[in-house]
This record gives sequence, structure tokens and C-alpha cells, in this order.
Amino acid sequence: MVPGPDIVIACPHCGALHRRWSLASGNTFGAVLWSDGWFDAPMRPLPPWIARCAGCRRFFWVERATELGEMDSYPFQRDETLTTLTLESTGARRVEVMQCLRALRKLSLAEVKHLVDHLPARIGEYVFPADARHVIATLGQLGAHVSSTCVVTRPYVQTNPQEWSEAPQVEYVSEALFLEAIREGLATTPDEERELRRWAWWVGNKDHRKGAPWVPLSQRAPEVRANAEALMALCDSRDAEQRRMHAELLRESERFEEALALLDLPPSLSASPGFDILRDAAHRRDSRLLPLPSTDAV
Repeated sequence: MVPGPDIVIACPHCGALHRRWSLASGNTFGAVLWSDGWFDAPMRPLPPWIARCAGCRRFFWVERATELGEMDSYPFQRDETLTTLTLESTGARRVEVMQCLRALRKLSLAEVKHLVDHLPARIGEYVFPADARHVIATLGQLGAHVSSTCVVTRPYVQTNPQEWSEAPQVEYVSEALFLEAIREGLATTPDEERELRRWAWWVGNKDHRKGAPWVPLSQRAPEVRANAEALMALCDSRDAEQRRMHAELLRESERFEEALALLDLPPSLSASPGFDILRDAAHRRDSRLLPLPSTDAV
């Protein structure tokens, strides 16, 4: 993961300035797909979806805010080290190394085969040494040999306007604030409302992805249960993705028979990620949020 420059945006309601971070590059190394549809990719995080303005306190869509420009450089004046990694050899576990490289570089099977057939080959540049060490250690555990080269670079001279530098960073919004944004009318179409309600559901499940004890949706706060009901009402059973979402909401709400009936409707959802796992969980009357197995394969 390589961070990009901060983007300066203006609140569409009052014009107050904010900054949102960006990525120069990212990857799905170590990513996990969860049964609620959340794709957790630590090396390619999603930016905040909506924000509450620091000036007028109204909500706005971050991606739709007017972009005024990019911050010219990182806000510190010191030398930086850029670490370049080169794969020297794959070792005996060539196939597993190729799997890691596909996840790391987002390569096709043909591309990763070409890379390992023409070693040594560069496999990435990292601003943060910890990121480079993580890649070296992961590939090293598989028997691959990765060399690193550090190049000292100097940041550009800071030329940003003072008000840009003082603008607050856009922060992630909590489940409660997503629901408040809906009440305040941020969504103007059913599609937008479904998107906001789905994000509220995802954020509400966040702690359970980190190991917190599971609490079914049916046993959470009234506003959380109401959001789940409203989100289900916005799902169209003719759309495969929305039908799967509806079924998962039912399962997490302990409405197992309804979830199974929806999963079994034609056309079949058998090609949907983790379909058999979700169906089996519903049969076992298990409402827990579940990580789904990776589908990546060399």
C-alpha cells in the first residue's frame, strides 16, 4: 500500500474545506470477504463514504464533493526512504509464492507466470518500511528470497495554501451517524438509501469482525433492527446481489426459515461467494457473521 496525496474538497452546503486521503496504489493481500458482503482489505482500505461537515454540521457524499486540488507533499520536511523489493527466487513452494504474488500485485495467472519465469523481478515499492518487511516475511515463510533496496528521497517544498493545510481530515462515520444522515434526508433515491443503510449495517458489524461476541440483529438496539427491516424492504428479489443481501439480513436476524426460502428461490445463487456456507449456517440456525473462504487460486 502506497499512500497518495490528500485531496482538498469543499462541503457542497457551506463550502468549508476538508481533506480526504488517497492511495497511490493498493492491493488485496490478506483481504477477507465477510458474509454481510464487506470486503476487508487492509492494504486497500475504502475512503470515508459520507462525512459530517466540520463547518455547518450537515452530511454530504465525500466522492461527490467538489475537489479543489491535491496537497503538494507530505507535511514534514525530512528525508524519506523508499524501499524497493525484488523477488530473487521462489524456492520449492513456487505455486504458493505465485498465489501470494497474485494477491499482492493483482496479476492474472499469465502475468504472474511470466514474472516468476523472468527472475529477478521487481514486486513493489513501499513508503513505509513496515509494509516492506511484512511482504518479505510473508514470502520468506514460503521459502522465497526477496531482496530490498532503500533509496533516500526528499519531499517537495510545501506550497499549499494555508487554509488547505489547516483543513480537517474527513473522518469515518459511525453506525449511528449513518442512520442520522438517512433521517436528515441525505439519500434522495431508493438506491442511495439502500447504500447508506448497507453501510450502517457494515459499520454495526465492525466490532464482530474483530472478535467481539456476536449479537444477532434481532437482539440489537431498536434503531439497528429498524435499519435491517428497512434495508430488507429495499432489496429486489429479482437482483441476485440484493436477494443474497436480504437472505443474509434474515439469517443475522435469526429468521432462518425465511433466509433459506429466499436463498432457494430461482434463479440459483449457487455461484454467489460462500453460498453453501450461508445455506448451511441457516440450516444450523447459526446467525453469526462469517468470514468466507478465499476464491483466489493459481
